[in-house]
Amino acid sequence: MIDWLAFLSVLVASIVGACGVVFLFSIGLRFVGSDVRWRRPFGVLAFVLCGLLIVYGLYLIIPALHR
Repeated sequence: MIDWLAFLSVLVASIVGACGVVFLFSIGLRFVGSDVRWRRPFGVLAFVLCGLLIVYGLYLIIPALHR
């Protein structure tokens, strides 16, 4: 029997996570490529947050990392 509530929660978490990574990456590209000097650190911060989200997703996927 399929647990539809668990399936729905995984689906929503996947969509939100993917949209978050894409959003942070695009904001990082926009800010790093800007001529305004104060935006560059925010672009780098967006890239760092994007990388942290990816590492956290890998941590959740690989069971050997969280026994």
